[in-house]
Amino acid sequence: MRVLVKGGTIVTAENEYKADILIEDEKISAIGTHFDGPFDRVIDATGKFVLPGGVDNHAHFEALNTDGVTTNEPYETTWVALQGGTTTIVDFCTNEPGMNLVDSVKYRLDVRSKGKVAPDIAIHACCTDYTDETLDEIPKLVEMGVPTMKLFLAYKGTSLYMDDMKLLNCLEAAQKCGMTMMVHAENPDVLDKCRNGEAAKGHYEPKYHYMTRPPYGEAEAVSRAIRFADAAKCPMCIVHVSCEEAGEEIRKARAEGKAVIGETCPHYLVLDKHKMDDPDWKIACRWICSPPLRDKKEQDYLWNALNHDWLSVCGSDNSGIPLEQKYWGWDEENQRCDFRKVPNGCPGAGDRMNAMWTYGVAAGRMSRQKFVDVCCTAAAKLNGIYPQKGTIAVGSDGDIVVFDPDYRSTISVESNPTGLAYNVFEGLEQIGRAETVLLRGNVVVENGKYTGELKDIVVDGVTYHGCAGGDGKFIPGKPYGSGYDLLKK
Repeated sequence: MRVLVKGGTIVTAENEYKADILIEDEKISAIGTHFDGPFDRVIDATGKFVLPGGVDNHAHFEALNTDGVTTNEPYETTWVALQGGTTTIVDFCTNEPGMNLVDSVKYRLDVRSKGKVAPDIAIHACCTDYTDETLDEIPKLVEMGVPTMKLFLAYKGTSLYMDDMKLLNCLEAAQKCGMTMMVHAENPDVLDKCRNGEAAKGHYEPKYHYMTRPPYGEAEAVSRAIRFADAAKCPMCIVHVSCEEAGEEIRKARAEGKAVIGETCPHYLVLDKHKMDDPDWKIACRWICSPPLRDKKEQDYLWNALNHDWLSVCGSDNSGIPLEQKYWGWDEENQRCDFRKVPNGCPGAGDRMNAMWTYGVAAGRMSRQKFVDVCCTAAAKLNGIYPQKGTIAVGSDGDIVVFDPDYRSTISVESNPTGLAYNVFEGLEQIGRAETVLLRGNVVVENGKYTGELKDIVVDGVTYHGCAGGDGKFIPGKPYGSGYDLLKK
């Protein structure tokens, strides 16, 4: 299979230039001009930008809630990531009920996602059931191609919660085998005090979600995690940073030479907390995620932090919770919504790159090279899958996005599907789109639409808009990702 992408302007994290790309047997075999045919497919990218396929550092598909019930959309909905220009998702694998981490990863790859996932997939382990064997599993995970693991510093009282002892133990074990540790950083005692305190006053509406997860609680947990990681000499990635207070902890740590990488998400860069002020709780609950959406003033700081590499990665934190499960927040006995009961999370895998281009590049807040870095390259380096993924180079996978910067639209769930019945970016302007997307040289999006067969998928009584089958492959990551480069400095 020989595919030629011709006439476009190639953009990578390092440079921008005009050239053609030849893809053979799923790999980029040459970059230049005047290639000889024959070709199985010629894609004219004249007037368009040619970008690497996006790498989404933060995806939750078929993730388990604390009660063991699936609350995130199934893998059949991953096709929306392809339509949005993302060709590789890095998905979090939590402990399956009754399984250790190693067996949970095997089950996720061999059962949960097999034949269903549309883009390629890499894996973060996510310890949600710390046991006596957890530390021995860490080097085994690395050998399996899973060189990253996430811990939750929030959610005390559930199996997700990791206390300081468990965090330190995991950091020490990870450092020995080249694993990078990741954390959800919010102080659980601050959350419990604030949340239960407001409920005791009779405050249950969705807006109290953001009122009870203050920035100082996030910043404290970020600071503590960085210090522990520095003591263990283990690189740390702080995921979904939402505010200046937390970002400043990372900025100061980077200035001191600490090996910490910060991630933020499009919803923190584009949306604000007042989405949860809607008097109709069934509308307002759609934007309940953690950390919460913040004040609009935080957005300028986060964009600036990305440009200065205080924050380095943009992940979607796709947590596609159907409305039927968002409505679990209804307290039938007291006939009211209780924000504490609403499952946390928002869909976003399909809108990540659209939002970053529209409100970053097109708005003059970010260069095209920085866009590629935070949406593609930095995540691939962090997860040990670069340069196979995240760049346009000879030998890399033929994951290509032909991007039309002249496209204009208004976001709706019809134009920008999520696999669910809603889109949290509904009504916002969109500038530019992924017109053609190639996954390992195969065209999977054409004229802005996914080329695969779509059908309704029913899981646990909930209907999702899914694909009939997926050709995504598992991409094993190598240890000692980009966080270890910072450690060497």
